[in-house]
Parts: sequence; structure tokens; C-alpha cells
Amino acid sequence: MRRLGLFLAFCISTIGLVLTGPPAAQAIVGGANAPAPYSFMVSIQSVEDGAYKHFCGGSLIAPSWVVTASHCIDGDQPADLRLRVGGLRWDSGGTVRAVTEIVPHPDGTAVRDIALLKLDRPVSGTPIRIGTSPAEENPARLIGWGCTSSWQAFCSPSDVLKQLDSAIRPVSVCSGSGGPVKPGWELCTGNPDDLAGPCRGDSGGPLLVPSDGTWKLVGVFNRMSAMCEVGAGIYADAAAHRPWIESVTGPLP
Repeated sequence: MRRLGLFLAFCISTIGLVLTGPPAAQAIVGGANAPAPYSFMVSIQSVEDGAYKHFCGGSLIAPSWVVTASHCIDGDQPADLRLRVGGLRWDSGGTVRAVTEIVPHPDGTAVRDIALLKLDRPVSGTPIRIGTSPAEENPARLIGWGCTSSWQAFCSPSDVLKQLDSAIRPVSVCSGSGGPVKPGWELCTGNPDDLAGPCRGDSGGPLLVPSDGTWKLVGVFNRMSAMCEVGAGIYADAAAHRPWIESVTGPLP
């Protein structure tokens, strides 16, 4: 039922109808298989037909804390969720943890589509550090599991993590049916020439920028500007939300 509900919300949002909140779980169209795991990448899973299934992404920002999109966990209780951290596949590898606490942003609007999950035990994998808000045309990378086409209504997640190089774009690139982008609180990405970008299955997943030979987290995926193949994605600005994040997790590196 979760998959059906997320897909219906996805369809409505992409044809421009008005929703009461942001569309749920969105995957990387046009991405390539990641050659190696990312220690901080998280698959958020719930039970469907008797087995755990991936439905959203997240990022490990501290040994016991994951950041994701608040619409991913709307209506869930901690016992409903399982996390796999640092796996190349969503169904094997990495470290599996339960969730003990769900903390959505208190604002609860699309602009504040961000939430925190507390793990039942710390993990040893290296968390990702939150970077500063990037400038337009800054190179960026999207990663996630999920459908590789927006037309795959009830597709299974991609077995292997996908990645796609992109860039930070002007907010006008993302001014489609997903609603206006809020400068200062949200970021826009896009690969309009390749018609590639985030889609259903990647919600809550990270937007990364290169920094000093590593990656920094700058965004949390929450919605598209239109259909997946348009290639434009809208992300909550992680740096702008850092004060709230640290009010929950404590100081981060």
C-alpha cells in the first residue's frame, strides 16, 4: 500500500495538480551504477508483502543520526523502519540498524521537507559532513536507488546504487509543476541536455558537492519540478537547515 500511495502522489504532482504537501518518495534517471559504496548512504526500508523494501534514501551525518525528507516518514513510527547504511546494494552489505526516534522539522511545510532519524546503535561507517550552500553551476552528484524511468509505475528499486553527475542550477530551471523553489532554503539541480536527474525512489537522498578530495552534503532531495526525464530536482538546502539539525543531534563536524 505504501508503494501505491507514493506512486499516486508522484503522478498527481508531475501533472501539476495541487497537493496538500510535497510528493512522497521520488530514483536516478540516466544514472550509472556506482562503482563502490558510499559510507554515508542510507536505504530507508519498511515491510511490504512480508519483506523489507527500499522506499527512500538518507544520509548518515553522525554515528547515530540520519537526515532524510520528512515526507518519507510521514505517518511512520520508529518500529516501522529499518535502515541499511553504507551498502552498494539496498538489500545486502553495509550495516543494518533499527530506528528509535523520528524527528521531522517542526515547520512541516515543503520548504522544510527535512527530518532526522536516530539509530538504535551507532555505526562505524564515516558520516558525511554538511557543506556550505553551493553557488550556481557548482558541480554536484546525485546518488540513489529506484526506478530508472518515471513511467515504471510499480518498479522495484535498482539493485545497485546509481550515481549521476549534475550541477547546481538557477531556480528558474526548477520552476515547473513541483512548485516554486525557495531561494535560501532550497536548491535546484538539472541535466536538461541529457534529460537525466532524480525521480521516484530517491526522496531523502543526498545532493553532494566535491570538496578537498571528498564529498560534502549540501541537499536533501524532496521533489521534482516536472517529470523525471526533464532532469530538474529540488533539494532542501542542508546548510540552511544546519542550525535546526544541530539543535537535535548536537554539534556536527
